[in-house]
Amino acid sequence: METEFLNHVTLNTGHTRKSYASEVDKKMYFVMRRLFKEALKPEGVKLFEIYRAKTTQVGPTAVTTVYGPEGAPILTTACSKEDDGSLWRMMHETFNGPLATKAKRPAPLPYVVDRIEVGASIHLDALQWTGDFSRCFAWAALFPEKIR
Repeated sequence: METEFLNHVTLNTGHTRKSYASEVDKKMYFVMRRLFKEALKPEGVKLFEIYRAKTTQVGPTAVTTVYGPEGAPILTTACSKEDDGSLWRMMHETFNGPLATKAKRPAPLPYVVDRIEVGASIHLDALQWTGDFSRCFAWAALFPEKIR
């Protein structure tokens, strides 16, 4: 599959953008691969000394949640290159609140979707980097060869 960009969607707001591999600094390849590998462990990986990211990967999809130091979820991000719609629906159906996007209208593949969680309200500083994080993480998970 030749991929030029990822469709990056924020479910809460409906904001969309195209994320290109060239936006990921090539020096970040090894850092992102290490973070991805460690985030798959049960304890996840530490980010910026106080946050933690935990990832589940099944085939061509990955879901990562970033948590604050007290365990509150701040961001859940999911990426896929072969979703039949079930991952997109799950991201909608497991949220207790309004979303600007619709469960029955998934973004075109490949995509990375962000869902801002309730913990973001007490960790507004994290929202300064979570968009960049999820974009880089998605490239590392789905198409690592594109950012090498």
